[in-house]
Amino acid sequence: MSSLIGEPFQVSSYPVPTKTRHAKIHNSKYASYNRDFPGHATVTVQAEGIHIVDLSELHTVASHTCGSNVVFSGPATSRCTLEDDGRTCTTYALVSSAPEIDVKNRDRTVWIMKQKILGGTSGKNDKREIVLPHEVVHIYSDDKSSKILLVSSAGDISVADYELNIQSTLVCPHEQNFLDVFFFPGASCTFLPPHENPPDTIIVFCSSSDSTLLLSIVSVTGKDIIIIGKNQLSISHRVSRQKIQDHVIALSFGPCGVLSYINESHTWAAYQLEINSPTISVTQIGETLTLAQSSRLNTHSFGCDMCLLSLGSSLVLLVTMTGAPSSEISILLWDMRYGVVIASHAIPIPSALAPNIKLGISMNLMLADAGQVLLTLCPANVSQTTPSTSESPYRSIVYGIPLDPNVKSTIAGAIGKTSATSEWLAPNSKPATLAKNDSRSKLLVKMANHLQHNEPHKADEAFFRWVKEHTTDSGSSSSNVLSTSTSDGATSEALYSYGFVKELLALFFAKEYTEKPRYSPRVTRHLIENRVVSAGMVEGRLFTALKQHGDWESIMLSFNSVVDISEDEMISLVKVLVDKQRESQTDPEAMHVDSNKAWTPTLSTYMLMCVSYPTSPAAMRLAIRKHLPDAQDLILILELLDGWTIGGTEEYIRTLLKSVASNVVIEHRGGAAPPYDKTISFLQVLLDASFVSLLQFPPSHELLRNIMSHIEPEIGLHERMGSLRGALEPFARVHNRIVKERAEGTPRETPAEWRKRRKHQEQQIALGVGLYRLEELII
Repeated sequence: MSSLIGEPFQVSSYPVPTKTRHAKIHNSKYASYNRDFPGHATVTVQAEGIHIVDLSELHTVASHTCGSNVVFSGPATSRCTLEDDGRTCTTYALVSSAPEIDVKNRDRTVWIMKQKILGGTSGKNDKREIVLPHEVVHIYSDDKSSKILLVSSAGDISVADYELNIQSTLVCPHEQNFLDVFFFPGASCTFLPPHENPPDTIIVFCSSSDSTLLLSIVSVTGKDIIIIGKNQLSISHRVSRQKIQDHVIALSFGPCGVLSYINESHTWAAYQLEINSPTISVTQIGETLTLAQSSRLNTHSFGCDMCLLSLGSSLVLLVTMTGAPSSEISILLWDMRYGVVIASHAIPIPSALAPNIKLGISMNLMLADAGQVLLTLCPANVSQTTPSTSESPYRSIVYGIPLDPNVKSTIAGAIGKTSATSEWLAPNSKPATLAKNDSRSKLLVKMANHLQHNEPHKADEAFFRWVKEHTTDSGSSSSNVLSTSTSDGATSEALYSYGFVKELLALFFAKEYTEKPRYSPRVTRHLIENRVVSAGMVEGRLFTALKQHGDWESIMLSFNSVVDISEDEMISLVKVLVDKQRESQTDPEAMHVDSNKAWTPTLSTYMLMCVSYPTSPAAMRLAIRKHLPDAQDLILILELLDGWTIGGTEEYIRTLLKSVASNVVIEHRGGAAPPYDKTISFLQVLLDASFVSLLQFPPSHELLRNIMSHIEPEIGLHERMGSLRGALEPFARVHNRIVKERAEGTPRETPAEWRKRRKHQEQQIALGVGLYRLEELII
């Protein structure tokens, strides 16, 4: 499970001060990352200074020593500019107290420190002091708009230039319990309404008050600061008839608009946000989870012993401490849409933090470069529990955690993760159901009532009326988009959560509902077409349930939309169609008798989908041996494979050449036959499973000889074409890259950009002489 999470490595480590002159200290060390200063992290160390660390080479490129009596109120940020005499690093430090700062200016002072970086060494630094009109706990630098954003714990937001000259301020008059603030480039925020000119920056301010999580989303464009949405969520949930605590201890938010939080009772919920100015529509994603509580997790402070980070879509990274006997730091990648752990990793607790485990460890996650996350670990409450000594026994540590940058939320990725997830969930706890005031819950009750009265058509009308209401507001869905469909099942995630779809299908397929004709093919096909159905949602087997209702159209549609169809389920229906075809061959009148029944695909049509569907050879062999033990049944399948193996390679090569010429993926052989490579793979599996039975059945010998006569010339052709592999490999790599970029929607490189990149490459080559470069000198 840990292939998506690499081995964490230590970025930096600094001693923790045990005595300070100012008691208002939340963390002994902060780490921040500026997207406009790639590859470098800014580490703020209390009572020590600020360091800019190169994440690729793991060394400090600039440092500002501030003294042992300096206390910082928040993480510093840094930006880099290119000048004639080299690179200059500008750091903005939020100072809470220092010997040279007046008491009235505490938490309102910012030090601007500049330092030249010449050839990897640090030059002389320059420091200036700026006093702001309000306190500051977070600072954000945006090179695109050339602005600095300053945020206080009360929600006051100011826009300033690089010299911290305040240009505008938004004052928040309410006192709130500040939790966290998130900054995102406006162009990256997919939860905003479509706009030709997106804002420069989006600020999401999170606070709590009276058992409620308060959200304020602010748009910053130039000097203009506008609140574009506000909403609030109840922190309390009802699980096992007990009202849980109402304090947030971990929180995450991403540019995709997915918010998740964990409260004191370790109940975890995730929501999809959409902006409908001036309000925010909120729809729950997946089910509310109750995490297993370790005996050691007894702290109630925000960011203590647990932290979250949004990784896009419904993926959330959770870092937490585990209790005895195996005390360690666990890194878990969760998919909140399906409520499963898709990857995990564990690291031992550093010896410098081990003595402080009982008092808690402050944690913070920060997204750095693509495929890398920064984890900060600091001892909590050290200054209150440890006597002042000449040297602190504690140290704060920053780790780098490599992640797979291509990981996505898919049903395929969630399949098979239930057993690994169960150890992280509370035992004997029922998952929370939909809230009573949720429109989905009301819909389920209404549809169930119609089905109880044997009125499936009214259930259909209620469902599609509900879909229309939630997808046509303001011209398009504010919480969902049903008109688009992607291969990873990302559509409809807001409306169609896993639990909701499972309850919908239960209305038609549950055992207690099979006494009367309650089935609705329209609703089932709608769900399948929107890629929100998995085979595990139906008790028993999906194909078996659909076949009992004669819905072969949904079965055929599932091959293109459901990703977890089992081989056993697939081949069991092959046996049904084989028997039907053999019956029609022996009794032609049977076809006329069944003409009034529901449509049933031919064996050829169904086998085409089976062969094209991705399967496991081992599981397919077992399914064939189980459901097709009779060689007489295999004759009908061999006849199909015999026809599909004729001239396969020639057409396969022709389609490949067309694909290379147009840089577009072309489906091989259209819909008349499955792809040639998959046909051969299925034939191999079939022969492995039943070759002995076929040899003992003489009518199959002629078919086997025909198939062999088709395949032997193809083998020789493949061997001859293998000699071209080395010469064509560079072209194949370029073709694959172009096809991938088109599929992912990567903007095409313009001629001007190509010339600029080519010129840059030539300049890089001209900088030095290579090891085997020949220079000609004419005298």
